[in-house]
Amino acid sequence: MTELKHVFDGTRENFAQLVLDNSRKGLVVVNYWKPGAGPCLRLWQTLEKLSRDYAGRFLLVNVNTESQKALARDHAINSVPTLKLYRDGEIIDSVYSAQSEASLREVFDKYVPPAPDSDIAAAIQLYQQGRVDDALLKLVEAGIQSPDNPRVHAMAVKLLLREKRYDDIDAYVKVLPEGVRSRENIDTLHVHATMLARAEKAVDVEALDARLAANPEDTEALLDRAAVAMVSDHYPTALELLLRAYRVDPACADALPRKAMLVIFALLGEQHDLTRQYQKAILEGLH
Repeated sequence: MTELKHVFDGTRENFAQLVLDNSRKGLVVVNYWKPGAGPCLRLWQTLEKLSRDYAGRFLLVNVNTESQKALARDHAINSVPTLKLYRDGEIIDSVYSAQSEASLREVFDKYVPPAPDSDIAAAIQLYQQGRVDDALLKLVEAGIQSPDNPRVHAMAVKLLLREKRYDDIDAYVKVLPEGVRSRENIDTLHVHATMLARAEKAVDVEALDARLAANPEDTEALLDRAAVAMVSDHYPTALELLLRAYRVDPACADALPRKAMLVIFALLGEQHDLTRQYQKAILEGLH
C-alpha cells in the first residue's frame, strides 16, 4: 500500500475485497501498469494527484501487470496503461493509454458525487433553500474562477432550466468556450431549453398547421410545431418536422433542426428505428 490514504496495490488475492466489495460503496479505479513504461509513470503521477484532489471520492487500486500477470490475464488486459472503473461490482467505463488530467476529471466526474464543500454542493444547498439567485451567483463566480470546469456550468444551466429562464440559458451558454459547451451535455441542455421556449411561446397547433399549409417551407413554423411535438414526446412528428426544416435551411436558427434531431436520437438510443431512419435521411440530405 502506498502512503496515500485512498491508493492501494491490487493483487489476485485482494482484488475481490479491494475492488469488487468497495465498488458497492463508491467508485473504484483500477490502474493496470508495469514498471519502466513511460506512459504508465506519467499516468501514475496524474492519478495520485487526482486521488488527493478528490479526497476519498474514489478508490485507486494499482495493479502491477509484471508481478500480477495472472490477474491481468484474468481481466483481459492486453496493453498498459489501462484504467477500469468499477461500480456495484461491475465495470462501468474504461480508459486506455495515458490521458490528461482534464480528460480524467471529465470521466471521473460522471461517477463521483460533488465534494461536500464544493461550489456545486453549496449552490445546490442555496437552491434548496429557495435562494435561486444566490445559487446561480455562486455558480457564476465558480465559473469565473474555473472557466474550464464544465460541471459548474452544467449545473448553472440545469438550475436555469428548472426555473424556465430560457433566455438566460441562451445568453449563458453562448459566452462559454466551445470546448466547454460540448461537455457535460451542456449543448444538449441548451437545445432542450430552446425547444421548450419555442413550445411555450408557440401559438396553438391549429394556427401553426395553417401556416404550414399556406407555406410548407416556413422554417419558423416548422421549428415551433416540432417543439410542441417534442415536448409532448411525439418524436415521430417532431423528427419529420425537423427534417423538413433541415432540408429547407440546415443553418436556420443556429442549425437548430439538426441539433434537435440529435437530442431526440440520444433520447431514443442508437438502435431505435426512428434514430436509424432519420440519421439516414440526414446523410441523404447531404448529397
